[in-house]
Amino acid sequence: MIRISNIQLFVLIMAFEVGSTTLFALGIGAGRDAWIVVLLAALIGLCLLWVYTAFPKQYPNKDFSEILNELLGKKLAKPLLLLFGFQFLSAASHNFYEFGALIKITALPLTPSLVILYFYIIVIIYILCLGFEVLARTCEVLLPYLVMFLMIIFIFISLSGQFDLSTLQPVLGAGIQNVIGVELIEVIAFPFGEMIIFLMFFHYIGDQKLIRRTAFLAVGLSALLLFASLIMMISTLGPELTANAEIPLLEMVLSINIADIITNLDSIAVFILFIGGFYKTALHFLGFALAITWFFNKKNPKWILIIGGLLFPLYVVNRFQGLHDQRWKGFEVNIPTIFLYAFLPVLLFIIMSIKKRKKSPS
Repeated sequence: MIRISNIQLFVLIMAFEVGSTTLFALGIGAGRDAWIVVLLAALIGLCLLWVYTAFPKQYPNKDFSEILNELLGKKLAKPLLLLFGFQFLSAASHNFYEFGALIKITALPLTPSLVILYFYIIVIIYILCLGFEVLARTCEVLLPYLVMFLMIIFIFISLSGQFDLSTLQPVLGAGIQNVIGVELIEVIAFPFGEMIIFLMFFHYIGDQKLIRRTAFLAVGLSALLLFASLIMMISTLGPELTANAEIPLLEMVLSINIADIITNLDSIAVFILFIGGFYKTALHFLGFALAITWFFNKKNPKWILIIGGLLFPLYVVNRFQGLHDQRWKGFEVNIPTIFLYAFLPVLLFIIMSIKKRKKSPS
């Protein structure tokens, strides 16, 4: 039986939450008040996380398929499991395409996208076929570098003379309605609502009692990193440029120039984006493979990982016509769907609570 430690769960959640969110300025539609949107979304995201972590507490060591069977019965559990699987595949395709496009833009402009994507997916398939614990161990090694490089960028931005906190003023200048609206829904869904994927992996954790504490700590620290990153972007680039930049983090890093010595640090930004995107894609794709495997009452997802993985780049390049098309489909179609799926476990939690109350002696 696969078992990973709570430390490994912590690093996987952090890598997942920071992940592709570094590509975007979260909530930037609210302008200079975007940081308030992130804080509010993080609080709501933690409430959702409390619901998600209630399932391993009530059904320790049971996988998500078994929990659905317990709560809904097989006739309802099977189609719902399939719907979750295809949602995870859709989310994986967005992450996969984004980072393939990023590599093409920054490092390999003359290489066909399909070639980049196939090299990318082969690495993902190889690691996932070795097992979930191998994915967790690699994350244990790489996450400290991701966090360290983010800290280096923050320090250099602060010293470069481009950083100006007055850009954030006036706070709530456009009113509270500018913060509570579509932007808030989007940030709740992405990245905090995407934590639903970990319902597929909680049964792998060795100490089930510490899952909630570990997940809360990881999401809380991730939210602080995303908050700091957004403050840096707006204070360096200004709200207008941050909103219009294709990759705001990369634009911010390219603006670093300390005495004409410390400059051209774009390779650090690419490393951060690649590592985060790799784990986000891998976890979503593994969630899809597990859902399909459980749907057919199998235990080993390797055949889905290999066959689905080899077809995946072909599906992705035919689904998206370019980065702008992918971004549009992501915000207009994928994020509302994620928001809906993020709240489905709340209904399951209500059903679980009713069943628990009926079983109690009182």
